[in-house]
Amino acid sequence: MEAPPLRHLFIVGAGGVVGALSRYGVDLLFEISLATLIINLFGVAIAAVCLYRLSLTQEQQLFLVTGLAGGFTTYSAFALLLYDLTLPQAGLYITASLLLSLAIIRVVRAGVR
Repeated sequence: MEAPPLRHLFIVGAGGVVGALSRYGVDLLFEISLATLIINLFGVAIAAVCLYRLSLTQEQQLFLVTGLAGGFTTYSAFALLLYDLTLPQAGLYITASLLLSLAIIRVVRAGVR
């Protein structure tokens, strides 16, 4: 496997910084469970719009999807949050997260105006 161009590493890193700082900002505004849900759903929306609705260059995709959305969203916070919930609460949170994420992707792919 060939190493990626150095500029691609910088592009992903720059997007990751923007995403991580944005995530921190949302965490400051909302309680952790709501912040994590908002962050992950918004990250799905960013990635879906970028992949299905926009014609982006490889560098733009690296910045917006891999870097920004990747640095913004978080599986670790999602998993830690679930651990602290009761089983019914965790089931509801998982179901809501997945169904809302799939709904966002469906809307974006359908091009609802």
